[in-house]
Amino acid sequence: MKNVSQVDIAPTIARALGIKMPGLDGEPIEEVESWDCQNVVLVIIDSFGYDLYRMLEPDLRFISELASHGILIGAEAVSNHTSPAIASILSGLLPEHHNIYDTKSAKISKIMSLPEIASSSGLRSAVIMEKNGAEVYEGLIDIIGGVPDSLSPSDFDREICRLSLDALAIEPRLMVSYFIGIDKTTHLGLGLDEIKDAAISIDHHVGEITGAVATGTMMILCGDHPIHAGRFKRRHGPYRVALILWKKQTSTRWSKSPVFCSHETE
Repeated sequence: MKNVSQVDIAPTIARALGIKMPGLDGEPIEEVESWDCQNVVLVIIDSFGYDLYRMLEPDLRFISELASHGILIGAEAVSNHTSPAIASILSGLLPEHHNIYDTKSAKISKIMSLPEIASSSGLRSAVIMEKNGAEVYEGLIDIIGGVPDSLSPSDFDREICRLSLDALAIEPRLMVSYFIGIDKTTHLGLGLDEIKDAAISIDHHVGEITGAVATGTMMILCGDHPIHAGRFKRRHGPYRVALILWKKQTSTRWSKSPVFCSHETE
């Protein structure tokens, strides 16, 4: 497998959904091209670095099962800041090409992101994230769920999960959800035990979402950057995030999840 970057996520999803995104910096991840997925759920987990995932892997029941039954990649992070990284994940462009560095620049940008392109192509799409970020998509896509970042990390992520499950009931072809608990915990200066608790909470939410998605859905989990605050801040490269790709092949739940593909690259 070639080196994979966050900018490869958007073209991978676009190809799976049969929509066009010309002029991208990224390329589709070849290993999933034969999966024939009808829907895509993209879960962005703030501060979900590759090293952090590997350290917490034994405690993350659902996410580790997705990784072991799918593809796990240590993907190159294009930025150490949230807004430009998420813009790259959703546009397939490097930060110097999309020039989105905060919510304000996202709102005035003329760059069309993946949910907008999907919606304009006639595919129902949903974005569930922090309120200011979700507002960028008002009037542009079908389903928007905004959560105020004034909530505690655990309450924020619980609300993201609830709104994601509500959105899945309307059967979008593409859904993007964003969990913030790990990042919030590090910015609060809390320790490894609290980071682990936040990750386990997100893991449970991922399990709920995965149980609710339709057969034939590609699940993609991706960090936006490694930890960039507090005592566990990564201060040198390589800057990599956990990227997991998995296809739901049956309607059964976790106890009977099928093994269909296994590949890991560091």
